[in-house]
Amino acid sequence: MLHRLHLLGFSVFERSTLASCVRLAATREPGYVLAPDPDGADFLIADADDVDAVLSTTAAGRVADAVFVGRHAPEGAAAWMPRPLDALLLLRELDAIVAMRGAAAPAERRRFVPHALIVDDSEVATRYLAGRLERLGLPSIAARTSGQALERLARQRFEFVFVDVELGDTSELDGLALCRRLRREPSPGARGAVLVLVSAHHGEVDRVRGALAGADAYLGKPLDDDELTRLVSRPPRAAAPASH
Repeated sequence: MLHRLHLLGFSVFERSTLASCVRLAATREPGYVLAPDPDGADFLIADADDVDAVLSTTAAGRVADAVFVGRHAPEGAAAWMPRPLDALLLLRELDAIVAMRGAAAPAERRRFVPHALIVDDSEVATRYLAGRLERLGLPSIAARTSGQALERLARQRFEFVFVDVELGDTSELDGLALCRRLRREPSPGARGAVLVLVSAHHGEVDRVRGALAGADAYLGKPLDDDELTRLVSRPPRAAAPASH
């Protein structure tokens, strides 16, 4: 069985070494291949000395699926290895994790199942909201643009979709347009999901525009923890798709 790995961080040389080792490991059992997207990976290989790699792994709720290489690893990591990087030792660590999980009862196996999608071009804002949702028992994954959001919604279902109104220039649609699109042509993952618009502009007119776009709720920035807690614990009923 092939297990998908995604690399976070590392130097060009280390990434090349790891990629070569993984290619050779594709024909063994268990086998491994590289995944271009962390959401499609079974395991993450993270550079423990790269702050962004550690924060991304933590924000995605994937620490328990990650092998960290470096000075230290977050609590709950699947495994940890010091530098210098030893690709063969890394494969042995992965083999041990796969064997341990294979022997576990199905009910005891940990599988990351995101319940919320955060659509925001700001990494800082995404991490902040993801952390708040994690505390409320709501794991999440992120999309930076409307296109990425639609791709994720085509593959899996979510309970909540949080959309920043002011998506950046790299996004084909802004938050309001994306919300209207999901109501008019709901993706499989958005059916039944609660659509929440988030913006630093949250006056009465802004909220009316959000409601007209089909949003079920509207949160202002900076986020109010009490308001977010009420929303997650007692979510509004998701609006029905717009009729054609």
